[in-house]
Amino acid sequence: MMKALVIYSGDIGKASTKYRITQYTSYLRQHGVEFDFVPRKKIGWKLLKQLPEYAVVHNQRSLINLLLSRRIVAKSKRVIFDFDDAIYTRPGEPYSWLIGRRVRNRLRYWIENAKVVTTANHILADYALQFTSAVVVIPNAVDVEVWKPKPRPHNDQLVIGWVGAPVNIPNIERLDAVLKALQRKYAFVKIAVYSGKRPDLSFPFNYHPFQSGREQEFVQSIDIGLLPLAEDEFSTGKSPIKAIQYLACGVPVVGNFTGATLEILNEHNSVAVQSVDDWFNAIEFLINDRDRLKALAQAAREFAVKNHNLQDTAKQRLALFLGSTPDVALPEAKVA
Repeated sequence: MMKALVIYSGDIGKASTKYRITQYTSYLRQHGVEFDFVPRKKIGWKLLKQLPEYAVVHNQRSLINLLLSRRIVAKSKRVIFDFDDAIYTRPGEPYSWLIGRRVRNRLRYWIENAKVVTTANHILADYALQFTSAVVVIPNAVDVEVWKPKPRPHNDQLVIGWVGAPVNIPNIERLDAVLKALQRKYAFVKIAVYSGKRPDLSFPFNYHPFQSGREQEFVQSIDIGLLPLAEDEFSTGKSPIKAIQYLACGVPVVGNFTGATLEILNEHNSVAVQSVDDWFNAIEFLINDRDRLKALAQAAREFAVKNHNLQDTAKQRLALFLGSTPDVALPEAKVA
């Protein structure tokens, strides 16, 4: 049995850690890879002494101070570094010059010293390729046997839904006027929100508090998924897992496609918007054209199964841990 250490930041249950590594551990164990997990803040001298026992150290987007980073790399047999967001910046207001430089220096160190760097999309891969050629794109994925369509009631009611973390509540709140107007015009349209925090909206909506493991039930209950994104550098590097969850459940997306989102959403499975008027018109178009909505739903499911299937990305992850080259198409990035 091969031993691997995973270094993660924050809560081990957060979406980034879950969808980039922990959801694969059962499959990888079945194929000879045993895992230990350690949060970044608990790395100490005892662990440093144990590092030679691990065949692989997998750093999941943890930007550790350079002194400790050098010690970890020096004592590790093989390092994989993974990042699935534009962690060289942050949402909203950019870092100050000093903090931004510190963040980018730490990120560059791990990219330059990892045997392999894995990213969720080509925007992030292009960033990593500034410092290494050992870059592999492994897209975010879901278990398409869990995230799958369920029969919808045969009635006129149409449910528009949004799934998001509390930190992203402002994104749905800025659609307040649009959703309110749609609900006023179409009495059969319902709005539903699934989040750890209730948004402040000025119209009636169904609020579903976050419950771990229940997300797919909510997504399966909606007809259109909303994906409002902020217009900043951080959002450009996002591969939103909720977009993939929507598609896998046969739920077309209405959203502002930008940057890496364009690798997931297209005219065949979703509807792109730019302005406030676009939001109203795009959703109204789908409300009134159920045949088009159905066609988008079918294309959404097919796209997710083909491009964001956990069964495929699990094999790619296994290949990396075993030291092989995964079967990943990389039109822009070089394979390690």
